[in-house]
Amino acid sequence: MIRRFDAFALAGGVAASALLSGCALTEVTVAESEDVVVVESQLVVNLEEDGTTGLFVYAYLHRTLSANRADEVAGATVRVSGASGAVVHLAVADSGGACLTYDEDEPNEDVGSCYAAGGSPSPFAPREIVELEVVLADGRTLGGVSQIPDAFSFVGLSQEGGQCRLEPDTNYRFRWTEAAGTWSYLSDAWIEGLPEALAGRDVEAPDSLYLTGFAIGERDTDVLFPGEYGLFDFGDEADADLLRILDDGLPGGSRAEVAFAATDRNWVNWARGGNFNPSGIIRIPSVFGGGTGFFGTATQRALKVMAEPDDVGMPPLCGPAA
Repeated sequence: MIRRFDAFALAGGVAASALLSGCALTEVTVAESEDVVVVESQLVVNLEEDGTTGLFVYAYLHRTLSANRADEVAGATVRVSGASGAVVHLAVADSGGACLTYDEDEPNEDVGSCYAAGGSPSPFAPREIVELEVVLADGRTLGGVSQIPDAFSFVGLSQEGGQCRLEPDTNYRFRWTEAAGTWSYLSDAWIEGLPEALAGRDVEAPDSLYLTGFAIGERDTDVLFPGEYGLFDFGDEADADLLRILDDGLPGGSRAEVAFAATDRNWVNWARGGNFNPSGIIRIPSVFGGGTGFFGTATQRALKVMAEPDDVGMPPLCGPAA
C-alpha cells in the first residue's frame, strides 16, 4: 500500500521531537503477568428414556501462562459434594477424551490436567445444589457452587430404544418441557454419513460434522433440526453450500447423534465461541479461591436420528416434518 505523507503532520512531528529532546523520559515498569490456575468444570445429569439417570463430571485444570509453561496441573484432589450428602471424587483422566475441546487438532493434554468421574445412577438429582472443591498440590484451594437445572422431557417425540427416524431432506422441530433454573438450552449434533449421502452432488462433505443449536432462556423450548443448527466457526471442511443443503434437512442415508442440555447460569456466563457470546466480551467466573474458572451444571437428554424412508426394521418417525 502506498502511504501519503502529510506535510503538516510531518512538520508537527519534527517540532514535537524537538520539544521532547529537552525532556527527561519517565521509566515505566511493566508488571509481569501472574500465572493463575484455571478450572473449567461441568457436571451433567443424563436423563434416560427409561427414567434412569447417569452422571458425568469433569474438571480441566490449566494455567493462564500455559504457552510458556506447558506443564500439567498434576497432583490435585478434586471432588463434588451435594446437598443430599453424596460425594463424588474425580480421578485423573485422559485429556484427549473426557476433557477434549471442540478443536480436535489441539487436544488439551499438552497444557493441562483432566479429572473426571461418571456412573449410573447419578448420585445427584436435578435441582440439587452441588459444590466443587479443588485442592492443588501446593495446598491452594478453589471452589464453586451450582444448582443443577431441573429435568425436562421431549414433547410429541416418538422414539424407540433412543432412536427415531426423519424423512430424507426434511426438518423436524424438537420441543421439550421447561426446565426450571435453566439459562440456555444447548443442542449438539454429530452428523455422519454425509459423503455417501451427498455422492453425485458437487459438494465436499467431511466424514463427520459437529453442529450446535441453542435457545436462550428457560421458556425458549424448541429448535428446528437441522435447519437452525450451525457452526460456531467456519472451517475448511464445511462451507456455505453444505449448510444450505442441511437447511432443508438431513440428506437420505445420513445419521446424527443429538444431545439437548439445559445449562445453568455458570455455564452460560463462561461460554464463548464464534458468534455465541452470552457472557459478553468478558467471561464471568464462578470458581474462586486460589485461581479462577467456572463450575457449570446441566441436565441432558440424547438420541440418535437417521434420515431414511419408512421400511421394515426402521425406528419410528420422530414426528411430522416441520
